[in-house]
Amino acid sequence: MTGFKLTYDWTATAVHDNPEILHTMANLALQIGNVNIMQNEDIWAKTIRDTALVSAYPLAMWLASSWWRLNFEPLPVHGVIPSTDWRMAHEMGAANHGFVWPKVLFSSDSEVMQIWGTSSSANTQQSVRYLNGLDMPVSVKLADFQRSLENFIISVLNRLDAMGYKNTDLWNLWQFIQEERSDPQSLNYRRLEAELGYDPDECSEAMMNKAQKLGQQMGIEALSELAPVYGKIAGDSSLNAIEDIINGQGLSGIPNMPKLPKVKSGAPWQRAVAVARELRQSLSSSDGPINNKQLYDLLGLSTSEVEGWKPTTRNNAAIAIPKNNKQFKFVPRKAHPMAKRFELARLLGDYILTGSTEGQWLTSTDLSTSRQKFQRAFAAEFLCPIDALKDFLQNDYCESAIEDATEYFQVSQTTVNSLLRNNGLIFSSLTGDYFEAKLPYKLGA
Repeated sequence: MTGFKLTYDWTATAVHDNPEILHTMANLALQIGNVNIMQNEDIWAKTIRDTALVSAYPLAMWLASSWWRLNFEPLPVHGVIPSTDWRMAHEMGAANHGFVWPKVLFSSDSEVMQIWGTSSSANTQQSVRYLNGLDMPVSVKLADFQRSLENFIISVLNRLDAMGYKNTDLWNLWQFIQEERSDPQSLNYRRLEAELGYDPDECSEAMMNKAQKLGQQMGIEALSELAPVYGKIAGDSSLNAIEDIINGQGLSGIPNMPKLPKVKSGAPWQRAVAVARELRQSLSSSDGPINNKQLYDLLGLSTSEVEGWKPTTRNNAAIAIPKNNKQFKFVPRKAHPMAKRFELARLLGDYILTGSTEGQWLTSTDLSTSRQKFQRAFAAEFLCPIDALKDFLQNDYCESAIEDATEYFQVSQTTVNSLLRNNGLIFSSLTGDYFEAKLPYKLGA
């Protein structure tokens, strides 16, 4: 896992009428992996510098005020341009206060903080031009990221204290955040609020009450996957859609899974691929296609019921609700046979991931949380193993060969292309399922 480090050298060379800004002026560097994202060209001095002369206070204030959304709100669904409100909580440039900040984007997938960065444009009209970007998004363990932010914020507070300024807005805000983080009930409340897409105390009491009731019903883990889809982005009555899915029709089945070894290390996609291969081996199907009956049997579903299933409304999530005697009510959202097959394979992956814990709801969405990444990678490898796909294609990656592969493995062309791209067999500038290989949207101005 990659490192993330903010380093600073306090300086008193600047003049400013705001004491918090004045006394926290510093030569600041941000090291992400082996890249100093704050190396810059000072346009006026015509000099390359490894640090930027800025005040640490507005950055610390932004990190603290964005704490909950920064750490717990995922990226919107791929293809959806985030709102200005979302960007203000996730882009470093929002620290603003008259300083030029690098174009850096932070987004949590619940396991790691994903970081994207781009250099300044060559024709920038600003006084500082940042020279370095990140070729690939960098992942930092969420706990390590939070620790780095804490250390930075505390250092800024200590600096102000040493200069005779203790009772600042930052100090008061950080005390409040620390109190809430230490109280499990407050922590869960703020996390849910952020997952729904709201700043602290912005969400209506009625909506929070409804969300908390849903959390009690389905568990906070499942709600964490659904809240970003049905939260602020979907409007005030959005949570009603979850209730409609819960109360609607579904397919009944009792999953019938062989016992598989736990895979605890690696990125979500790595764990998923390992589990998919273990499951195939246990089924004595290491290479060939998985037919529909094999898939449905693992979920305890009837072939005729699955093939006859059609969702009554368009939903943004598929779920499986635990019932009595280890039974689940599966509510797929896909109507197309191939898409439905992939979605059921994803729910199978989710069942394996959650450890088939009693009472655990299964959820499948278009988000890029670690749980959804696991599902997609599991379904792809389970239905269309990369080694078997390579054997089938025999180094022929033309369109007709890929179409033949989709027919043979009964998966979509998107799945085949993603597998080939993620395993370095074809090139594409598009974002892959396993690795977010480019910026999800254009950063800053």
